[in-house]
Amino acid sequence: MSKNAIIIGGTSGIGLDTARYLRDNGYDVLVGGRTPLKNETGISYFQIDVTDELSVKQFFSSISFKCIDSIIYSAGITSSKKDVRNFDVNEYQEIHNVNLLGAILTLKYAYTLLKKGRGRVVIVSSFASRTYSQFSGFEYTVTKAALSGLVRQLAVEWASDGVLINTVFPSMVDTPLLRENVALSILESIENTIPLGRIAQANEISPMIEFLVSDKNTYITGSGVDINGGQFLSG
Repeated sequence: MSKNAIIIGGTSGIGLDTARYLRDNGYDVLVGGRTPLKNETGISYFQIDVTDELSVKQFFSSISFKCIDSIIYSAGITSSKKDVRNFDVNEYQEIHNVNLLGAILTLKYAYTLLKKGRGRVVIVSSFASRTYSQFSGFEYTVTKAALSGLVRQLAVEWASDGVLINTVFPSMVDTPLLRENVALSILESIENTIPLGRIAQANEISPMIEFLVSDKNTYITGSGVDINGGQFLSG
């Protein structure tokens, strides 16, 4: 019997590549997001607003899975680089709601089925939470850092139920979000600071995610995995 995987924020970037990778490795994949998933054979799609508690609750009440084997939370938005003196409460609230609140709501309503399946959870964070963000505002860094605290806390609370939860910390990954926000000339200058000489591709993140949600992972929980090509080793 195939394992199932639910990917929230799986219609682009790391989330979509992970959905494809899991599908190709025999998982029954269900992807959720705000924008429709197009032309993807073997991946089911549902629309969900992670900032709306009722939307999240209704989804987990309606899925056909008897249990949940794995959840990957990959939803996230960024913020513009600016001084804290220009902090905008409304902008921060939007980022907070997607990056952090959405993860909390997802885990709140998924937990009953996760417990039944002794499931696995991966939260896709960012290396910004480990160091700083070179291009996004501090709002992004703050919300991503908070996810690490959430993972550590839940790892302890859920251990007795056999549910494992971890984080991955990608650095620069070649995604549509990155291309929209960073000029090509700047990307090239950053590649010169990475020991492997390039930024990551999304398909270099998904194998680690698959390992963490698979039966191969029997003992890793509350941890974070750096995926950065050696960047920041001297920092």
